[in-house]
Amino acid sequence: MNNKFGEYIIKLMTTVIDDTNEKFVKDLAINELNKLKTDIEEFIRKHKSDDSEQREKTEKQLLQEEK
Repeated sequence: MNNKFGEYIIKLMTTVIDDTNEKFVKDLAINELNKLKTDIEEFIRKHKSDDSEQREKTEKQLLQEEK
């Protein structure tokens, strides 16, 4: 697990599973992890390649070749 996640995320995860921490502290860590998850999902959606334009061009070209 240490190789996959950054140090900050590992600390948050450790905070959540550590039984010596108060519920309030665990909730803060969970909220921060959820925020990071949302930010990462937004980043992926924003930078994911959208090939719909290329697909339309290819379909038009194929239709013209059929004629």
